[in-house]
Amino acid sequence: MQLDELKKGMSTLEQVLAKTDTEITINVSVSETAQTKILKKYRQNIISCAIIAIVFGCLWVGNVGTEKLPGFYKAFISIITAVASVWYIFLYYLLKKIDIASCSPAILFKKTSSFKILNLTGEIIIGVGIVVLFTLYIQHLWLNNYAAFWATLVTLLIGMVIGAVYLLPKYIKLFRDLDSIKE
Repeated sequence: MQLDELKKGMSTLEQVLAKTDTEITINVSVSETAQTKILKKYRQNIISCAIIAIVFGCLWVGNVGTEKLPGFYKAFISIITAVASVWYIFLYYLLKKIDIASCSPAILFKKTSSFKILNLTGEIIIGVGIVVLFTLYIQHLWLNNYAAFWATLVTLLIGMVIGAVYLLPKYIKLFRDLDSIKE
C-alpha cells in the first residue's frame, strides 16, 4: 500500500469516527455499481467452477485418460471446483441481499465487513486446496513428463503475475467501493 493512500484512508477513518451515524452519507451510486460488478464476477466464477466440476467429474467417473491424469487428480479438481461453485453461490446471494440504498451507514459497514471476511476466508480455503493440487500435480509432471512440467510451471507463473498486477487491484477497488462514503 502506498503511503499517500494509507494517509487518505486514515484521514477518512478519522472523519468517520468523528461523525455520528446520521452525519455519514453513503455514495449509493458508487456502492451499487461496485455491488453489481462483484455480482457479475461471482456469476462468472459460479459458471466457470461448475463447468470445470462437471467436466472433471465426468472424466473421473468415466475413468478417461488414466495414464495422463490419474483419477485422484480428476476427483480432487472436480470436488474442489464444486465446493468453490457452491461457495460463490452462497456469497452471491449474501451480497445480493444487501440493500445499499436503504441501509444505514453503520449497518452497511457491518454487513460489508462480514461479507468481506467471508469472501476472504473462502478464497484462502480454496487457495490452499489449489496449492495442494498443484503441489501433487507438479510432482507427477516432474516424474512423467519433463516438458509438460516446465510448460505448466511457466503458465502458472504468468497467471500469478497477471493476477497480482492486473486482477487483484481491480477486485480490491471494487470491495473498497462497496461501502463508499460521500466526502
